[in-house]
Amino acid sequence: MPAETSALGYETDVRPSLELSVVIITYNEQECLPRTLEALNGVADEIIIVDSGSTDATQQIACAHPLVRWFQRSFDTYGQQKNFGNKQARGRYIFSLDADEVLSPQLRDIILREKGKWSADAYALLRIPIYIGTEIRCSDWYPDIQWRLFRRDVARWSNDLVHEHLIIESDARRKRLDGELLHYSYLSTSDHMSRNIRYSMLGAQMRFARGRRPLFVHALLRAFLRFLKSFVFKRGYRAGWRGWAIALLGASVYLQREIFLAELWEHSTSAPNRA
Repeated sequence: MPAETSALGYETDVRPSLELSVVIITYNEQECLPRTLEALNGVADEIIIVDSGSTDATQQIACAHPLVRWFQRSFDTYGQQKNFGNKQARGRYIFSLDADEVLSPQLRDIILREKGKWSADAYALLRIPIYIGTEIRCSDWYPDIQWRLFRRDVARWSNDLVHEHLIIESDARRKRLDGELLHYSYLSTSDHMSRNIRYSMLGAQMRFARGRRPLFVHALLRAFLRFLKSFVFKRGYRAGWRGWAIALLGASVYLQREIFLAELWEHSTSAPNRA
């Protein structure tokens, strides 16, 4: 088990005593975190931040906010980081945010009206991508419905290496909230490409652990269909060059993942011969 420590000495086994806790996981988020925290003023009763060893000013920015409780934990998976944060939360309800997501004014008002008079156990909302400074309301990125607000005892995050998802109890009451969550997804195309490589590597590791072999023809077909869906059927062309970037880079993940997967298998089969 990785070490789990509270940098400020808080207890890790807590009981609900607040209405709403916001849980954010971070790693070098000094550029995005200030606007995320600012939008939570007056909404959150506490903000739990679980950091994976940031080397920039993330901790200083976070701990300057009066509602932040700061925890550090060695990274294993995104889901495990989020579940650890949920365990520290003292709120009856948890709102799970990424450090690059910001509540719109309308969503703030809606949550404030719902808070304390909860009419559901789990809430979905619409996330709007902000891609290199521009809202994207087309391509396969839109609409992006996310389950993020939930009663602490009805949901947990999956343990997938990449694309973790919220697992909600089957009998939980569900509701869709109006209002939008703004997602400042990528700051530049180079940022997009570098994270694409990371996600492709994580995807390859996950498939390798399950014994999956690379299938390049299948990956090529999926890449083509992904591009077609995003750029043509979901009208990504309306976003100009950004639509091209979203469609092409999204499609490339399938091929990159198979290349990394092939490399993993080659290393695993040749390792005994090098020993």
